[in-house]
Amino acid sequence: MIANGLNAILGLWLVYVAVLDAAWASTNDWSLPVAGVLVVALAIWARVSDHRKWQSSVNVVLGVVLLILGALHAAGAAPPLLMFWGVFWPGVLVAILALWAALYRPAAVVGPTSGGAGVGS
Repeated sequence: MIANGLNAILGLWLVYVAVLDAAWASTNDWSLPVAGVLVVALAIWARVSDHRKWQSSVNVVLGVVLLILGALHAAGAAPPLLMFWGVFWPGVLVAILALWAALYRPAAVVGPTSGGAGVGS
């Protein structure tokens, strides 16, 4: 749950820098790959305690996307529009999926009691 909470905060930070800090994409070559590594590491850590594993699996893939985008940016091959959408959407999805995984805890399944009527009786 802690890893999912941290991943949700990291996703919100990614959305913040994509939308409100336009100069961030042109000045920082190292923070996007670091964010990608953190997303992957936190998703792998969260996978241990998640009830459903698919949210953390998607977050691992989104972290790899951030790593690839960071490598493209460092090479100078990523245009500003790609940087905006490539940081915005993974940030939104990481935050939503991590928060969903942190909050989703299904109720325990209660079996039939010995004194009650069972199925087919």
